[in-house]
Amino acid sequence: METQTAVAVTNAQLADDPTVATVTGLLAARAQQSPDREFLRFGETSWTFGEIDAWTSRLAHRLIEVDGIEPGDRVAIMLPNVVQWPVGWLAALKAGAVAVPINSSYKLADLDFVLQDSGAKVVFTDQGRIGLFDNADLRVIDIADDGSAPFPASAPAVPATAETLANLQYTSGTTGFPKACMLTHDYWVRLGWICAGATGLGPDDVLLTAQPFSYMDPQWNTALALTVGAPLVVLPRFSASGFMADVRRHRATFFYVLGSMPTLLFKQPPSPEDLDNDVRLVLCSGIPVGLHAQLEQRWGAPWREIYGMTESGADLFSSVDDSNAVGSGSLGSPVPTKRVRVVDPQGADVPDGEPGELIVSGKPMMSGYWNRPEDTARVIQDGWLHTGDVVVQQGGIRLVGRIKDMVRRGGENVASAEVEAALERDPAVTAAAVVAEPDELFGEEVKAFVQLAPGIAADRSTAEQIIERAGRQLAKFKVPRYVEFVADFPRTPSERVSKPALKARPAGVIHDLRRRSFLSVEVIREVAVLTLNRPEKLNAMDVATRRQLATAIREFGTGDKVHGIVLTGRGRAFSAGEDLKSPPTSEAQLHEAFESFHDITRAILETQVPVVAAVNGIAVGGASEITLCCDARIGTSATQYFQPENGRGITISNASSLLLARLVRNHAMRMVLGSPRIGADEALRIGLVDELVEPNELVDRAIDVVREWTPGNNTTALHLALLRPHLDEIEKAFAREDIAAQKSWESGLLSAGIDGFWTNRNSDGKNQ
Repeated sequence: METQTAVAVTNAQLADDPTVATVTGLLAARAQQSPDREFLRFGETSWTFGEIDAWTSRLAHRLIEVDGIEPGDRVAIMLPNVVQWPVGWLAALKAGAVAVPINSSYKLADLDFVLQDSGAKVVFTDQGRIGLFDNADLRVIDIADDGSAPFPASAPAVPATAETLANLQYTSGTTGFPKACMLTHDYWVRLGWICAGATGLGPDDVLLTAQPFSYMDPQWNTALALTVGAPLVVLPRFSASGFMADVRRHRATFFYVLGSMPTLLFKQPPSPEDLDNDVRLVLCSGIPVGLHAQLEQRWGAPWREIYGMTESGADLFSSVDDSNAVGSGSLGSPVPTKRVRVVDPQGADVPDGEPGELIVSGKPMMSGYWNRPEDTARVIQDGWLHTGDVVVQQGGIRLVGRIKDMVRRGGENVASAEVEAALERDPAVTAAAVVAEPDELFGEEVKAFVQLAPGIAADRSTAEQIIERAGRQLAKFKVPRYVEFVADFPRTPSERVSKPALKARPAGVIHDLRRRSFLSVEVIREVAVLTLNRPEKLNAMDVATRRQLATAIREFGTGDKVHGIVLTGRGRAFSAGEDLKSPPTSEAQLHEAFESFHDITRAILETQVPVVAAVNGIAVGGASEITLCCDARIGTSATQYFQPENGRGITISNASSLLLARLVRNHAMRMVLGSPRIGADEALRIGLVDELVEPNELVDRAIDVVREWTPGNNTTALHLALLRPHLDEIEKAFAREDIAAQKSWESGLLSAGIDGFWTNRNSDGKNQ
């Protein structure tokens, strides 16, 4: 790599005021000093400082003379990454206007809010978006012909100072409507000055950016390019698979990335060309600690942290020479024009090593929020900006998480950022986002949305493996209980995951990894699927599993979270008598065993949603009786029902003395007293199951039934209450069954029957 020959701003000058006070002044100075040097490069086309200066001057005249723009008027820009974006921005500033960047993907509702809030008079846009402004009360400039050609190439005589307002930069809006930060010329010029001094860049460098121009980063990269006199390469968008190829092709020496970008880049397949680049330095906000050294080794350049936000520009940075920062998680030290403190909720400084909110003061800094004095007063207090970030200061400043991005689990605070970092170290994970999930026991539980690396199966086994590996790095209370796999993440303008948008999406498959004996819980197509999950053996319906099953049914049975519930099994059977390995040894245990079965029945019949049994194999004893409580039973050709209780001294439960006869009438006697195995076809004929499907369609069909029975604005809950047996009838059946169980216990028939069951099973070579 070539040695740097010129530095535009030395490290010693960082605390000085910039030598030029305005963005437009920077462009004018560059156009005068080096008019023929390259300034902007989009694709294979580039423009010099002189060309951009002339173009923006002509366009500024057009804004004033044709569109009636006066100093302080707002000019919106809604464009993708095309050269007309920075041209429109610089022209608006030359006309004395205030630029209003608008996300090019906005639809009518988002767009209408920004236009109304900002009061924009003019918008730059293209043919693909021009229809969005049909009903807007403003002038529209189509960039296909911006009308600037007839006007003079010298800038209009519009005064501007360091304190002149340049931008209304809208924040992400993660907690309601976005707020516009009022950013002055000094904000942009000083940000470019600080970044130039921190990086040591000069005119021989090539800068590259890939984020949308409506975001902060390409704009401060433009200010940086103007400060150091170097070209800025603008990619159409960020693509992890093609980014480094573009870096090599354009011979970029500097770029900035943030959010998930470093992880996405690193998880691209390694290439022999990785070290074949001209990169001297990478700045990043949020370098993954576990990947920091590997990022540097792979691409052969230092990666350094820079911390800031829209409201404050740049606050902290790690020096290029600070190799100790690698892998430390440190955000760096304050830039010379900033002061920082770490405070508690009352505003008092916290001791080193204790977490607190980071607050900053100094320059650059926004002037406040547009039209929102209350929000401004809340965020900026006595000259200190409250960032909302929780940090620890000890030999550096380390980010812990956001104040509003914490999970409060059972009295313990869990920082989402810490859990996300642990998950993203996993090679199976491309990116992760952690949120709070309401929980009756702990208040909140930890839920992880996970984007998997290519080729990784999005199933429960993968979820368990990822969480098990993350759990080795985290305290037990921080380990996610829920995992939902996603294809991508909605993102804010600062390329962070928009967690409100993520949580507002329709739920996919949710893996509940809490230990529920052999019960697993997933939400599929807004239906809770509860699975007896012991595929290596026949399923066990022990007391603990029965209790947890009743709890899960009640949790989802309100209708607040899902449309309905599907009960099923995995492996050879829906359930198959494994609980008999631990039979009751006292009257108290006998009562608990029967009461746990009764409670499942109550839970099912009290739900406000349909409950469907998907019987995947042999349903034996108590588990088969559970299906009788459901509103429908769907089976496959492998489905069998088996009620062997009579020959083993056990009595039926789950109100089966009422429900079985209700379903199959006189067949109930034969099923219980004769204990035949009822195959799938006979089960369908006598009404034990409602339909038979192919095994691979079983759960999907059960979910379809739930969805069919719960149309929008339905009266399903009312009909369920009318069609199900009444609870008073059920309680009378429970009482009869409890008396029968007591007599079986007292006579010794129960113990003898269970012993005989295992003796016969062992002798037949069927011991599990």
